Amino acid sequence: MVVRRTSHAVFDTQYHLVWAPKYRKWILRGDVREAVQELFYRVAEDFDFVIEELEVAKDHGHIF
Repeated sequence: MVVRRTSHAVFDTQYHLVWAPKYRKWILRGDVREAVQELFYRVAEDFDFVIEELEVAKDHGHIF
């Protein structure tokens, strides 16, 4: 848990995102799965947020 502070607020915002490819096709396997995980971590680094958990199944991904 990361508590962030500003001059007027203290907050801890957490999100649960579910990402699914179109029609939930079973395409997230092997190299594609690894590429998706790498992409999620790269986006998190670029936008300065922390991924606490990441799971990529065959037809969707969960990000906490």
